[in-house]
Amino acid sequence: MAEAVVEAPAVTTLAVPFTPVPPEKLTRIVEACVAHRPWFHDFLWNSGPDIVRQTVIAHLADAFQNGKLWEVWRGSELVGILLINELVPFIDARCHFLFFDAKLADKASLCLNLMGWAYDRLPVETLRVQVPTYARALIKFVRKLGFRYESEHRSFSWPQDGKLLSADEARLGSRLHHATLYEGQWHDVLLLSQTREEFLAFKEQQHGRSQDHSPQ
Repeated sequence: MAEAVVEAPAVTTLAVPFTPVPPEKLTRIVEACVAHRPWFHDFLWNSGPDIVRQTVIAHLADAFQNGKLWEVWRGSELVGILLINELVPFIDARCHFLFFDAKLADKASLCLNLMGWAYDRLPVETLRVQVPTYARALIKFVRKLGFRYESEHRSFSWPQDGKLLSADEARLGSRLHHATLYEGQWHDVLLLSQTREEFLAFKEQQHGRSQDHSPQ
């Protein structure tokens, strides 16, 4: 008689606010960050693991003290960290999405929930991200979160008669040129952002799409 096949329950991905942790857990988080090569430009990476480790610790400490920091776990597996730093209350902050498992698709809802928290609780008017051009998958991911290139479909405070730019036009200018050296090549860094109003409109649009696809 054949045995029944029992499917394992889906594992939920959770973001946990970072708190002071036992040394062994902190070491696990730091080492995961140290091993994430795309996070570091060549000058830092080539300085050796000790310098990279010191830089990671300083970056995490700064986010913990002056911004927000979350650990992302899937079951017992550490799959990433989320940071908000460069925080200017009521104005803006910078987001960092760092995932070690290279699986971005199942993290969108998690990130959107934390972005909503940031708008309401920090609070800020605008969230910003900077993505190097070699991180193609991350660029697509933040676009799916509703981030726009800085000048994409937005009116200008000056000149006020400036033409609204399409995404293709805006991405050419919304960047820091020659900004990071990665694996021997210079890359630009793309500048994207999202206002509170744009976030709410994006969420409403998402809700409308889910309603359209719900069974009748």
